[in-house]
Formats: sequence, structure tokens, C-alpha cells
Amino acid sequence: MNELNNILIELIFILLHFFLFLFNYTIFKKRLFSPPVLFSLVWLVILFLHFVFRFTILSQLFPLHLETFLVLFFGTVSFSLGSFLVASSFEKNNPENNIQVSSKHSSLQISLLLRIIFLAIVIIGLPFYIQAAYRVFLASNVDSFFVGLRIELSYGDEDIGITKYLTFLSFFVFAINYYVLLSQKNNLNKWLVAISFIIALTYSVFATGRTYYFIILSLYLGIKYLNTKRFSIKKYIWPFLVFTLIFILVGIVYNKGGNKENTLKENLHSTSEITAVYLVSSLNALDLELGKNVKAKYPGENTLLFFIKVLHSFGFITNTKEGTLVSEFVFVPYPTNVFTIYSPYIKDFGKLYAWIMIGLFGALHTWIFYKALKKKNIRYTLYFSFLVYPLLMSFFQDQYVSLLSTWLQAIFYIELFLALNNVITYKKLKQV
Repeated sequence: MNELNNILIELIFILLHFFLFLFNYTIFKKRLFSPPVLFSLVWLVILFLHFVFRFTILSQLFPLHLETFLVLFFGTVSFSLGSFLVASSFEKNNPENNIQVSSKHSSLQISLLLRIIFLAIVIIGLPFYIQAAYRVFLASNVDSFFVGLRIELSYGDEDIGITKYLTFLSFFVFAINYYVLLSQKNNLNKWLVAISFIIALTYSVFATGRTYYFIILSLYLGIKYLNTKRFSIKKYIWPFLVFTLIFILVGIVYNKGGNKENTLKENLHSTSEITAVYLVSSLNALDLELGKNVKAKYPGENTLLFFIKVLHSFGFITNTKEGTLVSEFVFVPYPTNVFTIYSPYIKDFGKLYAWIMIGLFGALHTWIFYKALKKKNIRYTLYFSFLVYPLLMSFFQDQYVSLLSTWLQAIFYIELFLALNNVITYKKLKQV
């Protein structure tokens, strides 16, 4: 009887998310990449997969409690409400309803020289990055290079060092070149995109985190959507297939869900199980935290970590231990150490705080989305595309405040590139 109740509750909330997705899809004029539409779709898919996996691949997975379903549903409602408030303001100020996706770029010219310089920086920096990665591997005392590197980067004391900032820069370089390619399709731009894509993948491989590939995918999806006149879901299928293949192959290299010594059948079985765990176990981990009423050791331990570290470095805080982004494993019964986007906010200041923050993220996403649609320039296109990543990863873990230093890097790279680009193009115009 209890299992039947669990099934009914799960189906009810899957339907509620489905209706919320349809509502957002209608209200936001069938724009699939509109933030509230995308956010509600992500959670609809994840809840549906959780239900399916519980009776197939992950037959031992614990059912979720009603409290967890309520947290997830009201979180999606909060995100949608924040988005709706911003969208209403934009629509009010644009009575002609001229905010729409277009393939037309802004008139800003992107310097080829500057793109080559930025690409050269990440190419030249790659050997130094690999050298630093090898140093980290040696500290792990593990025989397998990538396994040792992953363990030391995730749980050890060693760090890649200053070259770690090149990883995100390589993503930015790929994004810039891909943006230009969509408006100027020539062989040179194709080569620049191909090279920058390979370089970004290489940095991701040595960074050993499979979530990095989500950033590359998010940039591709966001830029393509905003700069393609006619949206077709078919054009987005092959990138997901390529991404899935890379995800599986890299998992085998890292010995996460696969092993080079196993047979193909064994690897397929273990890979399918670990992929399912990646997708849905975070919901159960959150469910476990809510049941135990887990709280932060001190206020803001999780969501204010960046600011606490800054205050530590300047000596303003001395009696508070710095937190960590890496959580301990729990068993649901499958091992996992990710707890969805909601976990850090609830642990710090409770559910209301989590819902308010999710609503603010929805408002921010939507503001940038409409700016990108209206202005059609590279600045807002890149900002929106980068923000697609934490939205897609919301089912996995928080990538907003927890990765604040990363987003500051994105702002720095974007604004620095545009400032230098303005200087170069201005000088060219004066010479004409």
C-alpha cells in the first residue's frame, strides 16, 4: 500500500510539472529556450526519469517523500514567477511585440586578430596546464594518470595552480568563434571553431570533471538558438548524441562507470547505471537531507562561501572555518555526493530562502534572455549561453552561487574582449 501511495504521489507531481511546463510554454510564446520553459522542462524530465529508473535500471532507488516533491515544485513555481515578472515588464515596454528570435547579428564587428590572439593564449597555455596536471597526478600516488588526477583534484590538497583559469578561457574562446561563424560562414571561421572546440575539450579532459562538457554544450545550444532564424528540435539531437558518447567514453577513461579492461557488454551495463545515478540520485540525496533536517555549521557556509573566502584572505574572518564545494557521499542506496540546486540554500537559511533565490535566478535569466533577443549582440548572447549551464545542472547541484568565482571569470573575459575589440575596430574605422 505504501508503494502504491509513493507511485501516486510521484505521478501527481510529474503531471503538475507537465502542466507548469505547458503553461510556461504558452505564456512565453513557445520559446523552448525561454528560461522558465527550459527550467520546468528540465525538472519534468528528471522527475519522469526518476520514476522510470526506480522500476528499471535503479530498482533499489529509494522513493521520495512528499516534502521533497513540494520543495521541487514550489522551486519551479518560484523560478517561473520571477521570470514572469521580468517578462511582463519587457512586454509592456514593447507593445509592438517586436521581441523575437532572429538570425540577424548586431552591427558590431568582431576582430579576427583578437580572436586569434585569444585562441593562441589557450593553445600556448595548454602544455603548461598539462604539466601542472602531471604534477598533481604524481601527488596522488595512483598508477592510472586520469584516475589519480581526478582523485587528487576532487579530494586531495594539490591544485592545478594559476593555469586552471585557462580552462574557462578556452570555453569562452570557443563561444566567441562559434558566434562569429553563425554570421560569417567561411573556411577560416570553421577552422577556428574546430580548433577552439578541440582545445576546450582537451582542457576539459585534463580538468577531469564531466560537468565541464555541459558548459561547452550549453554554449553551443544557447548561441545557436539565439542566432538561428527557425528553431528545429532535430538540429539539437545530434549534439546531445555526441555529448552522450563523449560522456560515456570519458567515464571509461576516468574509471567512472566503465573500465578499459571490461567487455563492451559490461561497460554498457555499468555506464547505463552510473548515468542513471548521475541523473536522478541527487533527488534522493536532497530527500535524505530534508529528512534529517541537515543545517549548515554556521550561517552562509554554503551559499556565501565565496565571500567568506575573500574575507578570510584579507584577515577579516579568523574564527570561521572555510567550507568546501565537495560534499560527502551518501547512499540512496547508490553512492552520490550531489544534492540538487536546493540543498545549499536550504541548509544555510531554509526553504523560503531557497525559493526566493530560485525566483531571483529566474528573473536574472529572463532579463538577460530578453536583452539578448532584443539587442541581438554578442554580450547578452554570451551571458545567456553561459547561464544555460547552471540552469541545465539545477537537477544535479547548485552552480550559481557555488561557482560565483567562475561567473566572475566569465564577466571579466567577456568585458575584456569587448573592450579590446572596441579599441581595435575604432582604430580601423579612423584609418579608413
